[in-house]
Amino acid sequence: MLMFALLTTSVICDVLGQVCLKLGVGHDHDSAAPQKGIAAFALGTLRSPWVLLGLFIYVIEFAVWFAALSLAPLSLAFPFAALTYCGVVVASRFLLHEQVSARRWLGTVAVAAGVALVFWA
Repeated sequence: MLMFALLTTSVICDVLGQVCLKLGVGHDHDSAAPQKGIAAFALGTLRSPWVLLGLFIYVIEFAVWFAALSLAPLSLAFPFAALTYCGVVVASRFLLHEQVSARRWLGTVAVAAGVALVFWA
């Protein structure tokens, strides 16, 4: 049960981290002075509270992933991590209000079904 909780927490952290990073790079950091070049973009991005939160969540996810790996076989843990793809699609639709095509939903269901086959086989 602890293994499942750690794997699930890892997936949730990964999804939340991706959403935070998207929010951090998806907004202008200084609309009064448009940024030019990769260095300006990198500096602006690193000052974004969303990016900093996303990085913090990834630090937590890293520790949780190591804990999960200490309990779960890699052949089970790594396929379970594919649920991150499913979570990102759901979060993109409902938190970021992105359009998700029927084909993308079908692919998401296929990934989830594949994880279920690996996990409960």
